[in-house]
Amino acid sequence: MAGDSAKQSIFTRNATGLIRELSAFAVFAWAIAYFPWLSSWAGIFWVTPTYYRNVNYYASLGVWAVIAVVIVLLYWQMTAIMPRSGGDYVFVSRTIAPIVGFVAGFLFFIAIIVSAGSGPYWAFAESGSQLWFAGSVLHNAFMTSLGNAYTPFGASPDKYAMFGIGLILLGAGAAVTLVGGRLLRNVIYAFFAYAFITLIVVVAIFLTTSHSQFLADYNANAAAFTNTTSNIFTQAKQAGYTPGASLANLSFIIPLLFVSIGPYPVLQMVGGEIKNPRRSLLYGLVGAELLSIAVWFALTYLLDHVISISFIEAWTVAPSGGFGFSPVPTIFVSAIVPSAALAWFIFGGLFVSNMGWSWLGFTFLSRLVMSWSFDRVIPESFSYVSPRFRTPIYAAALICGIAVIPMYLEFFTSFLSTQVNSIFLLALVWMLTSIAAIVLPFRKKDIYKGWAGKTGGVPTISILGVIGLFVFGYLAYNSAINPAIGPFEASAQIFIIAIFAVAIAIYAASYFYHKGRNLNLNAVFNELPPE
Repeated sequence: MAGDSAKQSIFTRNATGLIRELSAFAVFAWAIAYFPWLSSWAGIFWVTPTYYRNVNYYASLGVWAVIAVVIVLLYWQMTAIMPRSGGDYVFVSRTIAPIVGFVAGFLFFIAIIVSAGSGPYWAFAESGSQLWFAGSVLHNAFMTSLGNAYTPFGASPDKYAMFGIGLILLGAGAAVTLVGGRLLRNVIYAFFAYAFITLIVVVAIFLTTSHSQFLADYNANAAAFTNTTSNIFTQAKQAGYTPGASLANLSFIIPLLFVSIGPYPVLQMVGGEIKNPRRSLLYGLVGAELLSIAVWFALTYLLDHVISISFIEAWTVAPSGGFGFSPVPTIFVSAIVPSAALAWFIFGGLFVSNMGWSWLGFTFLSRLVMSWSFDRVIPESFSYVSPRFRTPIYAAALICGIAVIPMYLEFFTSFLSTQVNSIFLLALVWMLTSIAAIVLPFRKKDIYKGWAGKTGGVPTISILGVIGLFVFGYLAYNSAINPAIGPFEASAQIFIIAIFAVAIAIYAASYFYHKGRNLNLNAVFNELPPE
């Protein structure tokens, strides 16, 4: 009873109020929905050729795959050892120092809220491009004009309409997040299923199309929307492009693949809601990553075999290629099978793929905010968990409200693209978690006990931590110098320093507030929060 009383005076209550309801399949589906095969694969060839050409994607994917598996194994072990809501915040605060943990959590918050709020923007960007291209092929003025209007950087974007629809989508995401439980899982499963079926359709079309047939189909319609393949290559050559792959840009492409297809460690944020996390994370998270690696290799081969990566790179360089940037690979399906129904179907698949990770971002961040409040770092009302819905409703409402800000900035300003380097922020968080993994078996033996696993006499988690530290250290460095990842000019650096300052100020204010009420806030971090 004394122990319970002590805990009651430190944490907001003796249990979070959350329940363990996520199975291995839920973990798998959430991982795929957050790193969607369809739109993430499209993202590789939509973003990368704009900055780098003559890329050996097979070698790049191979190196990335090894790194990705190490990252997933690291987070599997850390989450299984400390299966609590809050993820990196809990790992770092309990292992290194409380204030360092809060800073890590705050950096994660800023980076993911930008992604969550940007979901509608990128949903319109990918799906609008699909619609514009299909309309051009089909000589359908309605589809073409709609694609232009609903592509943020199209010929005539209607940003107010897109922003309004985005608000409705964020509201729907808020409702699903607040209700949680079966509704949230069913929605995520539905997004996963729709995007997966769309991917199967795209793959089936590519599998049954030869390169020569694609060229014939593309050139038959080229005059309507762009130029013939031979003319595109000619224009690209005049612009300095020569087809062929090399390893010259490998070091820059690996981090860019990380931006496009992850894995972003996020499921640790709901570690307290996963059934048997040691088993479920191994089968669900690691399984999702291994299968994703195979899928992306296969998709890349198919794209190269049917369309050719050199054509996509030339299409990006040639003045008459398209919008003046890389194509979303799925648009070429409309050249092979010019069907309005098919185009609309793919449009929907690309849209829900992007909204899936946006809505899941609300869920992950709501658990982070709840964990701060549960530890009393921010007002304890945000740790309230609805007895009916079993979700932190005030934390979720706060997240969904804040997400409107990055969505507005994305549509109407250049702030995010010139100030916020999300990957740099995340890389810093993951570096801190890697350090926590290194020291965990030695500094927190009471937490680590019961977790067997050594390699050469050294705890495996510490070895993974060392590898992770180097990987994320390089990712942080690369994100500061790689224009394809994010800004790092003086103004962006000042913004990052400001984020650190705000995080430290919030923690310091909370510390002294509680100290004045005879509660040592640091005492909270001497143990894991109760479940």
